Amino acid sequence: MKVKVVIVGYGDRGSLYANYASKYPEELEIVAVVDPDLYRLGMAQEKFNLDKSQCLTSFDELLKRGKIADCAVVATMDQLHYEQAKALLGQNYHLLLEKPIVNNSEKLQELRKIATERNLTMMVGHVLRYAPFYNAIKRDILAGKVGEIIHIETSELVGVGHASASFIRGKWKSEKECGSGMLLAKCCHDIDLICWLNNATQPTEVVSYGGRNFIVPEKAPKDSTNRCYNNCPHIDTCRFSAKSHYVDNDIWCIYSYPLIKKKHSEITIDEKLEALKTNDPMGVCAYKTGSDLVDHQSVMMKFENGSTAFHSMLSAVPRPGRKIHIIGTEGEIEGFFESNKYTYRKFNFENSMWTEETVDVTKAIEKSVGHGGGDILLMRDFVRRMQGEKPSIAATDIVDSINGHECVYAAEKSRKQGGCVTL
Repeated sequence: MKVKVVIVGYGDRGSLYANYASKYPEELEIVAVVDPDLYRLGMAQEKFNLDKSQCLTSFDELLKRGKIADCAVVATMDQLHYEQAKALLGQNYHLLLEKPIVNNSEKLQELRKIATERNLTMMVGHVLRYAPFYNAIKRDILAGKVGEIIHIETSELVGVGHASASFIRGKWKSEKECGSGMLLAKCCHDIDLICWLNNATQPTEVVSYGGRNFIVPEKAPKDSTNRCYNNCPHIDTCRFSAKSHYVDNDIWCIYSYPLIKKKHSEITIDEKLEALKTNDPMGVCAYKTGSDLVDHQSVMMKFENGSTAFHSMLSAVPRPGRKIHIIGTEGEIEGFFESNKYTYRKFNFENSMWTEETVDVTKAIEKSVGHGGGDILLMRDFVRRMQGEKPSIAATDIVDSINGHECVYAAEKSRKQGGCVTL
């Protein structure tokens, strides 16, 4: 059965999910794309050979047409998720909703209730569950290799380039504007992974510390200007230099030059320099963008069975990546996501030390896909669900994605107000 889908929001995430239809056209057909950006809409129209009638600039226009597909992918900005998801569920669409779901518990529980009462599939874009690295770890846990989980320790090291383009200069730089703090926007993946890997129990308490203490105006290099290309004396030495990031090395190009409506490969050097000198947000001094997100945060979690977990987020580090260490009653697992390898250890009775084996998941990762292979595998699972197949062990159903979000809400309450928060 070919599944028909509507793509709501054809930005970075929406276009990645939509690519499944071009790779597997016999499985998925895009019947409409919604995006207020005419340039992005034109890209979708060209790529999927859509009629103008299938390219909508208004979400309300989609709603007026009633239900025109089996399901919808909602990949708009965070603050739009609640109203759009609620409206589409009301028209009986099955949903794949990009993370974060929403930014508060009341709206989260309301969407869960609507989806459950209407018997609708509502999956969340927690793509890391599908990455072969984490999926293999989950299978080892289910197989009993570590025994009962005692503690999970994770860290999200956000590299300088990603931090700058997304959370310092980019469209997620302000909780006031987009509705999500750093933990919700970036690390709801990680907190979700903790709750999913340890879902034999439930989280009960959360405490968190953190703040924006380092990437702030008062710590900008001496004599720095408001824009890198405004004769700043540090343009060749600052780690946040727009010259280094967006001209010399062209990193994180999916987010750079957002105001230039051209394919990135077609933007000339003169256009880049003019944009960075004038109105492009990527040209603003990283210390003076007005970002209100934390640049470091730690979260401690306690579970019903007494197990614990710890997560740390550090922004603008030299080497980005995700670390994980799981300690159980029978063994432990430790790995670095970007290496595609993790080590399993268990006690060795012969020498009272340990034995270990390395698991390499590189061959399981499909080429040209993001999040360690997770993006396309999540879409594959979503399409299979629409075709009537049973969910995989990674299935990000709304009912199984709530704990991670609730822990994030609790962590932010703890960080801002102090003390331990009981779930």
